[in-house]
Amino acid sequence: MTKIDEKLELKLAELVRQTHEAGIPVMVLFEGVTASGKSRLSNELLLALDAKYTHFYATKTPSEEDLRMPFLFPYWKNLPKKGDLTLFFRSWYANLIDYKYHNLKPDIFKDHHKLLSEIKGFEQMLLNDGYRIIKFNVEVKEEKRQEHIQQTKENPLTRWKAQEYENAIPTKIYTEELKHLIKETKDIAPWHTINYTERGQAVNEMYELLIDELEQALKDKKKKEENKKIDGKFSDDFKTDLFEDTEDEMSKSDYKDLLPELQQRMRELQYALYERKIPLILVYEGMDAAGKGGNIKRVRESLDPTGYEVNAISAPTETELSYHYLWRFATQIPRTGHIEIFDRSWYGRVLVERVEGFASTEEWQRAYDEINDFEKALTLEGAIVIKFFLVLDKDEQLKRFEERQDTLEKQWKITDEDWRNREKWDVYLEASKDMIEKTSTDEAPWIIVPANNKKAARIKALRTIIERCEERLWGVKRY
Repeated sequence: MTKIDEKLELKLAELVRQTHEAGIPVMVLFEGVTASGKSRLSNELLLALDAKYTHFYATKTPSEEDLRMPFLFPYWKNLPKKGDLTLFFRSWYANLIDYKYHNLKPDIFKDHHKLLSEIKGFEQMLLNDGYRIIKFNVEVKEEKRQEHIQQTKENPLTRWKAQEYENAIPTKIYTEELKHLIKETKDIAPWHTINYTERGQAVNEMYELLIDELEQALKDKKKKEENKKIDGKFSDDFKTDLFEDTEDEMSKSDYKDLLPELQQRMRELQYALYERKIPLILVYEGMDAAGKGGNIKRVRESLDPTGYEVNAISAPTETELSYHYLWRFATQIPRTGHIEIFDRSWYGRVLVERVEGFASTEEWQRAYDEINDFEKALTLEGAIVIKFFLVLDKDEQLKRFEERQDTLEKQWKITDEDWRNREKWDVYLEASKDMIEKTSTDEAPWIIVPANNKKAARIKALRTIIERCEERLWGVKRY
């Protein structure tokens, strides 16, 4: 019988301390049929590592409540922060097999290959951001596996576990599905197969593979830091006519007549969306002082407060910076039937972070595709995603800035940062133009809203939301 090599265990523990200090997030996945040895290997690994920055998450068959959230929501929620390690006992692969075998969300996922595509994008995005994903497929000889199951059945304290085995996806189906998934995803983050027939040999093999992966992760991190560049890549003489239309006509009397009617319709649609379990996501971006807050207020003014939430996005906190930039948004996505409103959003990566140099050149350039994939996943789950970009001209912005500065109750709305941003008007315009052109998709198009007239902007947003919701609910267009 092979003994567990203590030197390998100590070396692995030291490497995990190094990846912790280097800020490298590590994700270790264990897949395999029931009673293959996954739990034993997982426990050996957990015992070898420092519990302060090691976490464990076990995937289970989704409950009815779980199915009200997006497919990858549990994994976004349990992402390790920079420097931590999370062990996933079963993972998004087991989750996909569950969806397929139990025919979950059949009205949405008629083709489960779409979820495989989502998994590939998720892994690639994390790898690009410096995550290390280490995937193990644990196998065992059938004779040994049956021995494990029999021992579990004979022990009164573990008999419940044997009952779980009986309710699991049939071994043959799980094995065939996982074999296909391994083939489809091995080129993104490679798979490692471990045979658990003999404990000591299996544990040592796991340690050796983890050591190789983490040593490479440290080398990759160093190389990435050496090659890091920060450049917004802006034009010397940028011009665009994309934002020239800043005026829409709207009289006070028309506004007074239209607003209550549209707000009442919004409340009715909120209940219809809830009944049909359709999530609605509203994204507001635009120029400073364009009226995003006032626009959002009119949208939600008549809504039932138990069914919506507003996320006013500011600079990321220290905790938020320790995760992938999409983490703080992905964990705030509404469950089915609810409304989430983002006052500024994930587009900060390609706007303020690009302009101010908070993101590297490589980070903001790849963000367009990452955001498109993120929004595509939301719409794939049935969400309605509506994105507004509010525009006003430079003179109107100055007028609003000065009004805020001179009005005591509005002074909190104006900051030194607003004035600094105004000095960078042209580069923000270029960043906004690039954003709209590269992230306006069939699933989630941008709606440019002229905002010199606040009342007209509010009515346009309300009409757009109503039209999109009615079209989804009943296939009709009103405006």
